[in-house]
Amino acid sequence: MDLREQIEGIALVDNHAHPIEALSAETVQESFAGYFTEGDLSPRHARQTLNYRAALDLLDELFEGETEDELLSRRAAVDLESYSRDLIDGTNTEKILVDDGFPDTSPDDFRAYTTATVHPLLRIEPVLEELLDRHDSFAGVERAFEDAIDDALADDYVGLKTIVAYRSGLAVGNPNRSEARTAFSSVRDGWSGRISDPTVLDYFVHRASTLAAERAVPIQFHTGFGDSDAHPRRVDPTLLSDFIAQHPSAKVVLLHAGYPYVRKSGYVASTFDNVYLDLSLAIPFVQHGCEQVIESAFELVPMTKVLYGSDACSVPERYVLAERRTRDALATVLESLVADGFVNEAYAATVARNILRGNAERLYDL
Repeated sequence: MDLREQIEGIALVDNHAHPIEALSAETVQESFAGYFTEGDLSPRHARQTLNYRAALDLLDELFEGETEDELLSRRAAVDLESYSRDLIDGTNTEKILVDDGFPDTSPDDFRAYTTATVHPLLRIEPVLEELLDRHDSFAGVERAFEDAIDDALADDYVGLKTIVAYRSGLAVGNPNRSEARTAFSSVRDGWSGRISDPTVLDYFVHRASTLAAERAVPIQFHTGFGDSDAHPRRVDPTLLSDFIAQHPSAKVVLLHAGYPYVRKSGYVASTFDNVYLDLSLAIPFVQHGCEQVIESAFELVPMTKVLYGSDACSVPERYVLAERRTRDALATVLESLVADGFVNEAYAATVARNILRGNAERLYDL
């Protein structure tokens, strides 16, 4: 087999994804395009992204409709569990690591939508918010936070995830316990159900990273683009450098290639031995720029530190689009490296297997 054929045959380990959720027929027909953009775009604009056009092409493969409305009507009528299983099975994905924080479908319930092995990841901000609902004291939240992480990891969870980038940004400070306790009192007095205080968040992100290191599991950080909560100036992964230096034993995964800060993400992953780079969301959302994402990552990042992920969320079509564009773009980039004499074909095949499954299996001890 040539290199591209070998890449097509590799069973995937998806290191970052989300469960499928049941959508009303009306939501599918009116808002489906919104699931293929991270921005808060109106349907008029969302329907003109290349990622959504790729989704329509996929629906046309499946349903052979003549118009967008007809395709969406057919999509709205599917049996979602069997439809999702068929689509995800078609990607040859063997294991999926799912963030339990969004959407409302639990990792356990998600297993009905796929035959792949599901490994959950614990998102720490919802844990913290739930504990603030139940505990009045800072010490009580601290103890319960550690217990919640221990309980999850003693079950079938394989790592942690933080969205501090969305809440206060990646310039994570290092507040001491006294500062965090004082800030906690203010948060508790005006508790709204959503934690956004940077001092409290930073303190518990440090605590979670320490616990992750002690328990030898990775902690994923959202970096780069996202919805309107992810302010462009606060999601640059280089902002994490001081934090990473304070946790040299924690295995840190920068999600989404930090797009558009892909080279900066590569710089961080190539500087710190304990940092890994995930390609999800950037691929397939940038569509015709997927090769450039991989090329930028490959400039500096060791091939043992790059991870396949789909960041598929809510709709199973996103699993398919991520798998197709990743395999194709990865093959194109590796073929070019072989042709230009940077690597031989045997090494390129090893790189592909590591990125698509091997690196994640080792990192998460799957």
